[in-house]
Amino acid sequence: MAKLKPLPYSTNALEPTLGAESVEIHHGTLQAKYVKNWNKGIAARPHSRKDYENLAFNGAGIILHEMYWENLMPVGESPLPSPQFLSCVQRCFGSLQTLVDQMAGIGTVIQGSGWIVLAWIPRFERMVLLPIRNHQNGWIPGAVPLLVIDVWAHSYYLDYQAARNRYLQLLWHNVNWGVVSSRYAEAV
Repeated sequence: MAKLKPLPYSTNALEPTLGAESVEIHHGTLQAKYVKNWNKGIAARPHSRKDYENLAFNGAGIILHEMYWENLMPVGESPLPSPQFLSCVQRCFGSLQTLVDQMAGIGTVIQGSGWIVLAWIPRFERMVLLPIRNHQNGWIPGAVPLLVIDVWAHSYYLDYQAARNRYLQLLWHNVNWGVVSSRYAEAV
C-alpha cells in the first residue's frame, strides 16, 4: 500500500518561488489523489490494459512527485553541485547554466502536462533530458532520474498563472543540488 510521504520542509519553505497554498494543494490534495488511485487500482486486481495504464500513470505520479519535493529546498540553502556531477554536466551539456537553460526551455514548450527530467543513462554513460508527457510517456528503459521538474499547471498556476516560463526561471533558486549530486553518485 502506497502512502503519501510528508514534505521534507514546511509548506511555506519554498517562498517566494512557490507559495504555501500552492505547495499544500499540490502535495496534500493532488499528489494524495495519485496515492489513493494507486491503492484503489492495486486493490481491484488489474485485468485490462487500461487498468495497467492507470497504475502506470498513478505510480509514476507518486514517484515523480516524491522526487520533485526532494529536489527542492528553501532559497539559499542548497549546497553546490558535487565536482563529479559538474564534470559530467560539463561533458554532456557544456556547463551547468546550459543545462539549466535547456531544462527551462524544454519545460516551457511541453504541451499540456508533464515533466522535464535530467536522467543518467547507464547504457550510454551520459546524462540526457527527457520531456515526459503526463507522468510516464517518453521514458527510456534503464534511465535513472536525477532531477525532475513538474510542469503540470497545478505546480505553478496559483503563483504564476499561465507564465510557466517565469516559474521555470525562478525554480532554480530552490534546486537542492546536494540531492541531485547524491542521486548521480548512486547512479554511476
